[in-house]
Amino acid sequence: MQAKKRVLAVDDCQLNLEIIKEVLGDEYDIRTAISGREALEVAFDFKPDIVLLDIMMPGMDGYEVCHQIRAHPALRHTRIIMVSAKAMTSERIEGYQAGTNVYIAKPFDGDELLKQIRKELRQAVLEKEEEPITAIIDGREADS
Repeated sequence: MQAKKRVLAVDDCQLNLEIIKEVLGDEYDIRTAISGREALEVAFDFKPDIVLLDIMMPGMDGYEVCHQIRAHPALRHTRIIMVSAKAMTSERIEGYQAGTNVYIAKPFDGDELLKQIRKELRQAVLEKEEEPITAIIDGREADS
């Protein structure tokens, strides 16, 4: 049996985390965090396949969390989906510049969230498989 994919859900609202856990059901191994700092601690230890990340949190916001995940070598294949009430184009662009893969506005549709998670997990597998080929083309050794 294949191990469940690991999901880290980050939101300072406990109700939002409960909704995400209900939507994801038993399909994923889920951890949660209620702050940016806690998110990084959990991410460095848990090594999630995907992070569902709110932007507006006290202290460190989701943009900074995203930057720090992208800067950590062990998390470079982690897919990030920002799930936020901030839905203006400029806010979405800031999310993409921070390194998010997908941006979903709250309130979100559970089916859309599940489909995006599945799509991003498939994309991560493809990118990981093509990395050695890209490394050869670029004339460098592939990271393991």
